[in-house]
Amino acid sequence: MKIIGLTGGIASGKTTVSDYLNKLGYPIVDGDKVARKVVEPNSEGLKEIVQTFGEIILKEDKSLDRKKLGQIVFSNKNKRRILNNILSDKILLEIKSQINFYKSKNKKVIVLDIPLLFEGGYDKFCDYVLVVYIPHEMQLHRLMARNNLTEAAAIKRIESQMGSKERNSRANYVIDNSGSVEDTYSQVIKWLEKKDLILKN
Repeated sequence: MKIIGLTGGIASGKTTVSDYLNKLGYPIVDGDKVARKVVEPNSEGLKEIVQTFGEIILKEDKSLDRKKLGQIVFSNKNKRRILNNILSDKILLEIKSQINFYKSKNKKVIVLDIPLLFEGGYDKFCDYVLVVYIPHEMQLHRLMARNNLTEAAAIKRIESQMGSKERNSRANYVIDNSGSVEDTYSQVIKWLEKKDLILKN
């Protein structure tokens, strides 16, 4: 089984590429979904977060208020590190479990869609890594519009991740998502064909 790692800076359009690969039939291990799963109500992850940050990060129904938690950790590097320490092992276990599930189903190719792929060391599981990239100014404006953030808040979120230059340099292939959606799809298909990773029916 071949594993394609898929990553990119926040608001770079990684989800566009992930959704396209899913539509083409590639099983997706979605890091964002895993991160939500490990903090579901009554989970150990959520209990530890509440112990650390207090009930202020809970909604009325006792589920995690991700927006409130994000405001806390994106403005404080130390608190972000504490949160990562709470969740990283739990996320890793779930991702390994999903990889093993697809192995047991004899899948030929799967995609690890993980925002912090390099930062979390998940690239070690991958045969190839695709990075979705857009220029900084475009990324900043997209993030501000998507998340309704001020420029300062958006910059903090971008700077909490690995820089584009380093991320791109560590990729096997960089997808430029600054053009049309069709152009992005075309780059994906060309790369899959080049690596003989197109799924055969």
